Amino acid sequence: MMAGNDGPKIDPAEVARASLAGIEAGAIEVLVDDPARFVKAALGGDPAQLYG
Repeated sequence: MMAGNDGPKIDPAEVARASLAGIEAGAIEVLVDDPARFVKAALGGDPAQLYG
């Protein structure tokens, strides 16, 4: 999904670590980075926040 994006990307190993930690903790959802947390928080709000 991000192949055409030149911006910074999270280390795949960190995604794996956070995902496994979430599974071990019984989490139903794991948000690994700040952009994911921002989008999740914005979903219930004004959709204009998601567009530049």
